[in-house]
Amino acid sequence: MKVRVRTWLRALASAPAGRTPAPSGLPPRWSGATRTAFRFGFVYAGLYCLTSPQIHLALRGGGMGRRQEAADAWAKLWAIRPVRGWVSARVLGRELGDRFDGGDDPYTWAGQLCWLAGAAAATPVWSALDRRRTDYATLDQWFRLAVRFCLAGQMFSYGAAKAVPLQFQLPPSKLVEPIGDLSPMGMLWAQTGSSKPYQMLLGCAEIAGGLLLIAPRTATLGALLSAVEMTQVLILNLTFDVPVKVHSFHLLLLSLLLAAPDSARLAEALLTDRPVPPSARPGLFRSRRANRIAAALQTGAGLWLLWAQLRNDWSFWKDHGGGREKPELYGVWEVSGFSVDGEEHPPLTTDTRRWRRLVVDSADAAAIQHMDDSLDPCGAVMDTEARSLTLTRWADPTWQATFAFLRPADDQLVLEGEADGHRLRLHLSRRDLDTFPLVGRGFRWVQDTSYLR
Repeated sequence: MKVRVRTWLRALASAPAGRTPAPSGLPPRWSGATRTAFRFGFVYAGLYCLTSPQIHLALRGGGMGRRQEAADAWAKLWAIRPVRGWVSARVLGRELGDRFDGGDDPYTWAGQLCWLAGAAAATPVWSALDRRRTDYATLDQWFRLAVRFCLAGQMFSYGAAKAVPLQFQLPPSKLVEPIGDLSPMGMLWAQTGSSKPYQMLLGCAEIAGGLLLIAPRTATLGALLSAVEMTQVLILNLTFDVPVKVHSFHLLLLSLLLAAPDSARLAEALLTDRPVPPSARPGLFRSRRANRIAAALQTGAGLWLLWAQLRNDWSFWKDHGGGREKPELYGVWEVSGFSVDGEEHPPLTTDTRRWRRLVVDSADAAAIQHMDDSLDPCGAVMDTEARSLTLTRWADPTWQATFAFLRPADDQLVLEGEADGHRLRLHLSRRDLDTFPLVGRGFRWVQDTSYLR
Protein backbone atom coordinates (compact mmCIF):
# COMPACT_ATOMS: atom_id res chain seq x y z
CA MET A 1 0.00 0.00 0.00
CA LYS A 2 2.82 2.40 0.87
CA VAL A 3 4.51 1.64 -2.45
CA ARG A 4 1.30 2.47 -4.36
CA VAL A 5 0.86 5.78 -2.53
CA ARG A 6 4.50 6.71 -3.12
CA THR A 7 4.16 5.88 -6.83
CA TRP A 8 0.98 7.96 -7.11
CA LEU A 9 2.65 10.95 -5.40
CA ARG A 10 5.58 10.78 -7.77
CA ALA A 11 3.20 10.77 -10.73
CA LEU A 12 1.35 13.72 -9.23
CA ALA A 13 4.58 15.71 -8.88
CA SER A 14 5.58 15.06 -12.49
CA ALA A 15 2.14 15.48 -14.09
CA PRO A 16 1.72 18.08 -16.84
CA ALA A 17 -0.20 21.21 -15.99
CA GLY A 18 -3.95 21.01 -16.34
CA ARG A 19 -4.28 17.27 -15.60
CA THR A 20 -4.29 15.57 -12.22
CA PRO A 21 -3.31 11.89 -12.29
CA ALA A 22 -5.80 9.49 -10.76
CA PRO A 23 -4.94 6.31 -8.93
CA SER A 24 -3.87 3.38 -11.09
CA GLY A 25 -6.57 2.19 -13.44
CA LEU A 26 -8.45 5.51 -13.59
CA PRO A 27 -8.08 8.16 -16.30
CA PRO A 28 -6.43 11.46 -15.26
CA ARG A 29 -8.77 14.18 -14.07
CA TRP A 30 -8.70 17.35 -16.15
CA SER A 31 -8.78 20.72 -14.45
CA GLY A 32 -11.77 22.99 -15.00
CA ALA A 33 -9.73 25.37 -17.15
CA THR A 34 -8.50 22.49 -19.32
CA ARG A 35 -12.03 21.14 -19.84
CA THR A 36 -13.31 24.62 -20.75
CA ALA A 37 -10.44 25.22 -23.17
CA PHE A 38 -11.06 21.84 -24.79
CA ARG A 39 -14.76 22.58 -25.29
CA PHE A 40 -14.02 25.96 -26.90
CA GLY A 41 -11.24 24.57 -29.10
CA PHE A 42 -13.36 21.59 -30.12
CA VAL A 43 -16.27 23.76 -31.25
CA TYR A 44 -14.22 26.47 -32.96
CA ALA A 45 -11.73 24.16 -34.73
CA GLY A 46 -14.60 21.85 -35.66
CA LEU A 47 -16.56 24.70 -37.22
CA TYR A 48 -13.54 25.96 -39.13
CA CYS A 49 -12.55 22.55 -40.52
CA LEU A 50 -16.14 21.66 -41.30
CA THR A 51 -16.93 24.85 -43.21
CA SER A 52 -13.62 25.50 -45.00
CA PRO A 53 -13.90 24.72 -48.75
CA GLN A 54 -10.10 24.28 -49.00
CA ILE A 55 -10.14 21.53 -46.36
CA HIS A 56 -13.23 19.92 -47.90
CA LEU A 57 -11.60 19.81 -51.35
CA ALA A 58 -8.27 18.45 -50.04
CA LEU A 59 -10.00 15.61 -48.15
CA ARG A 60 -11.59 14.60 -51.45
CA GLY A 61 -8.18 14.36 -53.10
CA GLY A 62 -8.15 17.84 -54.61
CA GLY A 63 -8.78 18.48 -58.28
CA MET A 64 -10.78 20.85 -60.46
CA GLY A 65 -14.05 20.58 -62.34
CA ARG A 66 -16.78 18.74 -60.47
CA ARG A 67 -14.74 18.42 -57.29
CA GLN A 68 -14.16 22.17 -57.20
CA GLU A 69 -17.87 22.72 -57.82
CA ALA A 70 -18.65 20.35 -54.94
CA ALA A 71 -16.32 22.33 -52.66
CA ASP A 72 -18.04 25.58 -53.70
CA ALA A 73 -21.44 24.00 -53.03
CA TRP A 74 -20.20 22.88 -49.60
CA ALA A 75 -19.12 26.44 -48.82
CA LYS A 76 -22.53 27.77 -49.86
CA LEU A 77 -24.16 25.23 -47.53
CA TRP A 78 -22.50 27.00 -44.60
CA ALA A 79 -22.86 30.50 -46.02
CA ILE A 80 -25.47 31.85 -43.52
CA ARG A 81 -25.41 34.95 -45.71
CA PRO A 82 -27.92 37.01 -43.68
CA VAL A 83 -25.80 36.58 -40.55
CA ARG A 84 -22.52 37.15 -42.37
CA GLY A 85 -23.96 40.16 -44.11
CA TRP A 86 -25.04 41.70 -40.81
CA VAL A 87 -21.64 41.02 -39.19
CA SER A 88 -19.76 42.37 -42.22
CA ALA A 89 -21.82 45.58 -42.31
CA ARG A 90 -21.99 46.24 -38.55
CA VAL A 91 -18.57 44.99 -37.39
CA LEU A 92 -16.31 45.27 -40.45
CA GLY A 93 -18.08 48.21 -42.05
CA ARG A 94 -17.99 46.44 -45.43
CA GLU A 95 -20.68 45.19 -47.76
CA LEU A 96 -20.56 41.44 -48.19
CA GLY A 97 -20.92 41.42 -51.97
CA ASP A 98 -21.87 38.51 -54.20
CA ARG A 99 -18.37 37.14 -54.82
CA PHE A 100 -16.56 34.67 -52.60
CA ASP A 101 -12.85 34.15 -53.32
CA GLY A 102 -12.02 32.05 -50.26
CA GLY A 103 -9.24 34.42 -49.25
CA ASP A 104 -9.25 37.38 -46.87
CA ASP A 105 -12.43 38.98 -48.21
CA PRO A 106 -15.25 40.30 -45.97
CA TYR A 107 -17.13 37.01 -46.48
CA THR A 108 -14.30 35.04 -44.88
CA TRP A 109 -13.66 37.49 -42.04
CA ALA A 110 -17.36 37.69 -41.20
CA GLY A 111 -17.48 33.90 -41.14
CA GLN A 112 -14.61 33.67 -38.68
CA LEU A 113 -16.30 36.17 -36.38
CA CYS A 114 -19.47 34.06 -36.56
CA TRP A 115 -17.59 30.87 -35.66
CA LEU A 116 -15.84 32.63 -32.77
CA ALA A 117 -19.16 33.90 -31.46
CA GLY A 118 -20.68 30.43 -31.90
CA ALA A 119 -17.86 28.75 -29.98
CA ALA A 120 -18.02 31.38 -27.23
CA ALA A 121 -21.77 30.81 -26.88
CA ALA A 122 -21.61 27.01 -27.04
CA THR A 123 -18.80 26.61 -24.49
CA PRO A 124 -20.72 27.74 -21.35
CA VAL A 125 -23.80 25.77 -22.43
CA TRP A 126 -21.72 22.63 -22.91
CA SER A 127 -19.97 23.25 -19.59
CA ALA A 128 -23.28 23.56 -17.75
CA LEU A 129 -24.79 20.45 -19.33
CA ASP A 130 -21.65 18.34 -18.88
CA ARG A 131 -20.33 19.74 -15.59
CA ARG A 132 -19.91 16.31 -13.96
CA ARG A 133 -17.47 14.99 -16.56
CA THR A 134 -13.87 14.85 -15.35
CA ASP A 135 -12.11 14.41 -18.71
CA TYR A 136 -12.54 14.11 -22.47
CA ALA A 137 -9.71 11.66 -23.10
CA THR A 138 -11.59 9.49 -25.60
CA LEU A 139 -13.19 12.39 -27.47
CA ASP A 140 -9.81 14.12 -27.52
CA GLN A 141 -8.21 11.20 -29.38
CA TRP A 142 -10.89 11.17 -32.09
CA PHE A 143 -10.84 14.95 -32.33
CA ARG A 144 -7.08 14.95 -32.86
CA LEU A 145 -7.41 12.26 -35.50
CA ALA A 146 -9.83 14.48 -37.45
CA VAL A 147 -7.61 17.55 -37.06
CA ARG A 148 -4.53 15.58 -38.13
CA PHE A 149 -6.16 14.61 -41.42
CA CYS A 150 -7.59 18.07 -42.05
CA LEU A 151 -4.10 19.54 -41.59
CA ALA A 152 -2.37 16.74 -43.52
CA GLY A 153 -4.75 17.27 -46.44
CA GLN A 154 -3.76 20.95 -46.57
CA MET A 155 -0.05 20.12 -46.36
CA PHE A 156 -0.50 17.68 -49.27
CA SER A 157 -2.56 20.20 -51.25
CA TYR A 158 -0.10 23.10 -50.97
CA GLY A 159 2.94 20.82 -51.10
CA ALA A 160 1.85 19.04 -54.28
CA ALA A 161 1.15 22.36 -56.00
CA LYS A 162 4.80 23.31 -55.46
CA ALA A 163 6.42 19.90 -55.96
CA VAL A 164 4.85 19.46 -59.41
CA PRO A 165 5.54 22.64 -59.84
CA LEU A 166 2.27 24.44 -60.44
CA GLN A 167 1.64 27.21 -57.91
CA PHE A 168 4.42 29.65 -58.88
CA GLN A 169 5.12 30.50 -62.52
CA LEU A 170 7.43 32.91 -64.33
CA PRO A 171 5.79 33.65 -67.69
CA PRO A 172 7.80 35.64 -70.28
CA SER A 173 5.68 38.75 -69.66
CA LYS A 174 7.16 39.02 -66.15
CA LEU A 175 10.65 39.26 -67.66
CA VAL A 176 9.85 42.55 -69.39
CA GLU A 177 7.59 44.09 -66.74
CA PRO A 178 9.32 46.81 -64.67
CA ILE A 179 9.95 45.50 -61.17
CA GLY A 180 8.39 48.60 -59.66
CA ASP A 181 5.10 47.78 -61.38
CA LEU A 182 4.88 44.38 -59.69
CA SER A 183 2.60 43.99 -56.71
CA PRO A 184 4.16 42.47 -53.56
CA MET A 185 2.33 39.23 -54.32
CA GLY A 186 3.50 39.35 -57.94
CA MET A 187 7.07 39.83 -56.73
CA LEU A 188 6.82 36.77 -54.48
CA TRP A 189 5.36 34.67 -57.30
CA ALA A 190 8.08 35.79 -59.74
CA GLN A 191 10.87 35.21 -57.21
CA THR A 192 9.73 31.70 -56.31
CA GLY A 193 8.74 30.83 -59.86
CA SER A 194 12.19 31.76 -61.15
CA SER A 195 13.70 28.75 -59.35
CA LYS A 196 11.89 25.46 -59.91
CA PRO A 197 14.26 23.48 -57.63
CA TYR A 198 13.57 25.88 -54.75
CA GLN A 199 9.82 25.71 -55.32
CA MET A 200 9.89 21.91 -55.51
CA LEU A 201 11.92 21.63 -52.29
CA LEU A 202 9.38 23.84 -50.52
CA GLY A 203 6.65 21.49 -51.71
CA CYS A 204 8.54 18.38 -50.60
CA ALA A 205 8.97 19.87 -47.12
CA GLU A 206 5.21 20.49 -46.86
CA ILE A 207 4.47 16.98 -48.11
CA ALA A 208 6.88 15.59 -45.49
CA GLY A 209 4.91 17.36 -42.76
CA GLY A 210 1.70 15.78 -44.06
CA LEU A 211 3.25 12.30 -44.25
CA LEU A 212 4.42 12.53 -40.64
CA LEU A 213 0.96 13.67 -39.55
CA ILE A 214 -0.92 10.67 -40.92
CA ALA A 215 0.98 8.10 -38.80
CA PRO A 216 0.10 8.17 -35.06
CA ARG A 217 3.70 7.51 -33.96
CA THR A 218 5.10 10.48 -35.90
CA ALA A 219 2.14 12.84 -35.56
CA THR A 220 3.87 15.12 -33.03
CA LEU A 221 6.92 15.51 -35.28
CA GLY A 222 4.59 16.20 -38.20
CA ALA A 223 2.78 18.86 -36.17
CA LEU A 224 6.09 20.55 -35.31
CA LEU A 225 7.29 20.50 -38.92
CA SER A 226 3.92 21.81 -40.11
CA ALA A 227 4.03 24.59 -37.50
CA VAL A 228 7.45 25.70 -38.76
CA GLU A 229 6.31 25.65 -42.37
CA MET A 230 3.02 27.42 -41.64
CA THR A 231 4.89 30.09 -39.68
CA GLN A 232 6.98 30.79 -42.77
CA VAL A 233 3.90 30.79 -45.01
CA LEU A 234 2.04 33.15 -42.68
CA ILE A 235 5.00 35.56 -42.60
CA LEU A 236 5.18 35.55 -46.40
CA ASN A 237 1.43 36.12 -46.65
CA LEU A 238 1.65 39.04 -44.21
CA THR A 239 4.71 40.69 -45.73
CA PHE A 240 3.81 40.13 -49.41
CA ASP A 241 0.08 40.84 -49.04
CA VAL A 242 -1.05 37.37 -50.13
CA PRO A 243 -4.80 37.02 -49.46
CA VAL A 244 -4.59 33.68 -47.62
CA LYS A 245 -3.65 35.13 -44.25
CA VAL A 246 -6.76 33.86 -42.43
CA HIS A 247 -6.36 30.30 -43.67
CA SER A 248 -2.60 30.03 -43.10
CA PHE A 249 -3.08 31.40 -39.56
CA HIS A 250 -5.65 28.72 -38.81
CA LEU A 251 -3.39 25.99 -40.21
CA LEU A 252 -0.67 27.23 -37.84
CA LEU A 253 -3.17 27.07 -34.95
CA LEU A 254 -4.10 23.50 -35.88
CA SER A 255 -0.41 22.54 -35.92
CA LEU A 256 0.14 24.04 -32.45
CA LEU A 257 -3.02 22.38 -31.15
CA LEU A 258 -1.71 18.96 -32.20
CA ALA A 259 1.73 19.60 -30.69
CA ALA A 260 0.40 21.07 -27.41
CA PRO A 261 -0.01 17.80 -25.40
CA ASP A 262 3.69 16.99 -25.87
CA SER A 263 4.95 20.54 -25.32
CA ALA A 264 6.14 19.83 -21.75
CA ARG A 265 8.01 16.69 -22.84
CA LEU A 266 9.56 18.50 -25.80
CA ALA A 267 10.68 21.40 -23.60
CA GLU A 268 12.23 18.98 -21.11
CA ALA A 269 14.04 17.12 -23.88
CA LEU A 270 15.44 20.33 -25.39
CA LEU A 271 16.19 22.31 -22.22
CA THR A 272 17.29 19.69 -19.71
CA ASP A 273 19.56 16.63 -19.56
CA ARG A 274 16.92 14.42 -17.94
CA PRO A 275 15.56 11.43 -19.85
CA VAL A 276 12.07 11.98 -21.21
CA PRO A 277 9.50 9.19 -20.78
CA PRO A 278 7.44 8.05 -23.78
CA SER A 279 4.06 9.58 -24.39
CA ALA A 280 1.32 8.12 -22.19
CA ARG A 281 -1.58 9.15 -24.39
CA PRO A 282 -4.02 6.28 -24.97
CA GLY A 283 -4.89 4.92 -28.38
CA LEU A 284 -8.24 5.06 -30.11
CA PHE A 285 -9.16 1.60 -28.86
CA ARG A 286 -8.36 -0.54 -25.83
CA SER A 287 -7.05 -3.41 -27.92
CA ARG A 288 -3.48 -3.18 -29.16
CA ARG A 289 -4.45 -5.09 -32.29
CA ALA A 290 -7.29 -2.67 -33.04
CA ASN A 291 -4.93 0.28 -32.65
CA ARG A 292 -2.46 -1.29 -35.08
CA ILE A 293 -5.20 -1.81 -37.63
CA ALA A 294 -6.36 1.77 -37.11
CA ALA A 295 -2.80 3.07 -37.60
CA ALA A 296 -2.47 1.08 -40.84
CA LEU A 297 -5.80 2.42 -42.11
CA GLN A 298 -4.77 5.98 -41.27
CA THR A 299 -1.49 5.59 -43.14
CA GLY A 300 -3.26 4.08 -46.15
CA ALA A 301 -5.87 6.84 -46.24
CA GLY A 302 -3.18 9.52 -45.97
CA LEU A 303 -1.14 8.00 -48.79
CA TRP A 304 -4.26 7.92 -50.97
CA LEU A 305 -4.85 11.62 -50.28
CA LEU A 306 -1.29 12.42 -51.34
CA TRP A 307 -1.45 10.25 -54.45
CA ALA A 308 -4.78 11.79 -55.53
CA GLN A 309 -3.47 15.32 -55.02
CA LEU A 310 -0.25 14.67 -56.94
CA ARG A 311 -2.16 12.96 -59.75
CA ASN A 312 -4.62 15.84 -60.13
CA ASP A 313 -1.92 18.52 -59.99
CA TRP A 314 0.27 16.63 -62.46
CA SER A 315 -2.62 16.34 -64.92
CA PHE A 316 -3.42 20.05 -64.56
CA TRP A 317 0.25 20.97 -65.01
CA LYS A 318 0.47 18.94 -68.24
CA ASP A 319 -2.82 20.20 -69.67
CA HIS A 320 -2.93 23.82 -68.49
CA GLY A 321 0.34 24.69 -66.70
CA GLY A 322 4.02 24.81 -67.51
CA GLY A 323 4.07 21.22 -68.74
CA ARG A 324 1.86 21.73 -71.78
CA GLU A 325 3.31 22.26 -75.24
CA LYS A 326 4.46 25.80 -75.91
CA PRO A 327 2.61 27.61 -78.73
CA GLU A 328 4.37 28.49 -81.96
CA LEU A 329 4.63 32.18 -81.04
CA TYR A 330 5.72 31.62 -77.43
CA GLY A 331 8.19 34.17 -76.08
CA VAL A 332 9.09 37.84 -76.18
CA TRP A 333 8.77 39.61 -79.54
CA GLU A 334 10.45 43.01 -79.99
CA VAL A 335 8.60 45.37 -82.33
CA SER A 336 11.05 46.74 -84.91
CA GLY A 337 8.45 48.22 -87.26
CA PHE A 338 4.98 49.55 -86.49
CA SER A 339 2.67 51.24 -89.00
CA VAL A 340 -0.90 52.52 -88.64
CA ASP A 341 -2.91 52.86 -91.88
CA GLY A 342 0.37 52.80 -93.79
CA GLU A 343 2.05 55.49 -91.65
CA GLU A 344 5.22 54.33 -89.90
CA HIS A 345 5.54 55.12 -86.19
CA PRO A 346 9.11 55.52 -84.90
CA PRO A 347 9.92 54.08 -81.44
CA LEU A 348 9.12 57.16 -79.33
CA THR A 349 8.32 56.71 -75.66
CA THR A 350 5.64 59.42 -75.99
CA ASP A 351 3.71 57.46 -78.62
CA THR A 352 0.69 55.96 -76.86
CA ARG A 353 -0.41 53.96 -79.89
CA ARG A 354 2.82 52.17 -80.79
CA TRP A 355 3.68 48.77 -79.32
CA ARG A 356 7.10 48.03 -77.88
CA ARG A 357 6.71 44.28 -77.44
CA LEU A 358 4.26 41.46 -77.88
CA VAL A 359 4.68 38.71 -75.30
CA VAL A 360 3.02 35.33 -75.74
CA ASP A 361 2.87 33.49 -72.39
CA SER A 362 0.79 30.49 -73.45
CA ALA A 363 -1.69 29.31 -76.06
CA ASP A 364 -4.42 31.43 -74.46
CA ALA A 365 -2.56 34.31 -72.77
CA ALA A 366 -0.45 37.16 -74.15
CA ALA A 367 0.44 40.76 -73.28
CA ILE A 368 0.99 43.96 -75.21
CA GLN A 369 3.78 46.18 -73.86
CA HIS A 370 3.48 49.84 -74.80
CA MET A 371 6.31 52.32 -75.26
CA ASP A 372 6.02 53.48 -71.62
CA ASP A 373 6.63 49.82 -70.56
CA SER A 374 3.04 49.36 -69.30
CA LEU A 375 1.53 45.95 -69.98
CA ASP A 376 -1.94 45.09 -71.28
CA PRO A 377 -2.68 41.43 -70.42
CA CYS A 378 -4.76 39.79 -73.15
CA GLY A 379 -6.51 36.58 -73.88
CA ALA A 380 -5.14 34.94 -77.02
CA VAL A 381 -6.65 32.64 -79.63
CA MET A 382 -4.11 31.24 -82.06
CA ASP A 383 -4.99 29.31 -85.22
CA THR A 384 -1.80 27.86 -86.67
CA GLU A 385 -3.56 26.46 -89.75
CA ALA A 386 -5.26 29.74 -90.66
CA ARG A 387 -2.13 31.61 -89.47
CA SER A 388 -4.20 34.03 -87.39
CA LEU A 389 -3.88 35.54 -83.91
CA THR A 390 -6.77 37.17 -82.00
CA LEU A 391 -6.12 39.27 -78.89
CA THR A 392 -8.73 40.41 -76.35
CA ARG A 393 -7.83 42.73 -73.48
CA TRP A 394 -8.69 41.38 -70.04
CA ALA A 395 -9.30 44.92 -68.76
CA ASP A 396 -11.62 45.71 -71.67
CA PRO A 397 -13.28 42.60 -73.17
CA THR A 398 -14.92 44.74 -75.87
CA TRP A 399 -11.48 45.47 -77.39
CA GLN A 400 -10.31 42.93 -79.92
CA ALA A 401 -7.54 42.77 -82.50
CA THR A 402 -7.26 40.05 -85.15
CA PHE A 403 -4.04 39.58 -87.11
CA ALA A 404 -2.79 37.36 -89.85
CA PHE A 405 0.81 36.37 -89.20
CA LEU A 406 3.76 35.36 -91.34
CA ARG A 407 7.07 33.76 -90.26
CA PRO A 408 9.81 34.87 -92.71
CA ALA A 409 12.31 33.20 -90.36
CA ASP A 410 12.21 31.35 -87.07
CA ASP A 411 12.98 34.52 -85.13
CA GLN A 412 10.97 36.88 -87.36
CA LEU A 413 7.24 37.65 -87.29
CA VAL A 414 4.95 39.88 -89.35
CA LEU A 415 1.48 40.77 -88.06
CA GLU A 416 -1.17 42.50 -90.13
CA GLY A 417 -4.74 43.18 -89.07
CA GLU A 418 -7.38 45.46 -87.59
CA ALA A 419 -7.38 47.15 -84.15
CA ASP A 420 -9.31 50.21 -82.92
CA GLY A 421 -10.67 50.75 -86.43
CA HIS A 422 -7.18 51.10 -87.95
CA ARG A 423 -5.01 48.88 -90.09
CA LEU A 424 -1.86 47.79 -88.27
CA ARG A 425 1.27 46.17 -89.65
CA LEU A 426 4.04 45.05 -87.29
CA HIS A 427 7.50 43.60 -87.85
CA LEU A 428 8.82 41.74 -84.81
CA SER A 429 11.90 39.75 -83.85
CA ARG A 430 11.98 37.08 -81.15
CA ARG A 431 14.30 37.68 -78.20
CA ASP A 432 16.15 34.68 -76.84
CA LEU A 433 14.89 34.18 -73.27
CA ASP A 434 18.38 33.14 -72.17
CA THR A 435 19.52 36.73 -72.74
CA PHE A 436 17.56 37.66 -69.61
CA PRO A 437 19.98 37.17 -66.67
CA LEU A 438 17.15 35.81 -64.50
CA VAL A 439 16.72 32.93 -66.95
CA GLY A 440 20.14 32.46 -68.53
CA ARG A 441 22.49 33.11 -65.60
CA GLY A 442 22.11 29.61 -64.17
CA PHE A 443 24.15 28.07 -61.35
CA ARG A 444 27.91 28.19 -60.86
CA TRP A 445 30.08 26.48 -58.25
CA VAL A 446 33.06 28.75 -58.95
CA GLN A 447 32.61 32.51 -59.38
CA ASP A 448 35.31 35.14 -59.71
CA THR A 449 32.99 37.73 -58.22
CA SER A 450 29.38 38.19 -57.22
CA TYR A 451 26.87 38.78 -60.01
CA LEU A 452 24.51 41.29 -58.39
CA ARG A 453 22.58 43.50 -60.78
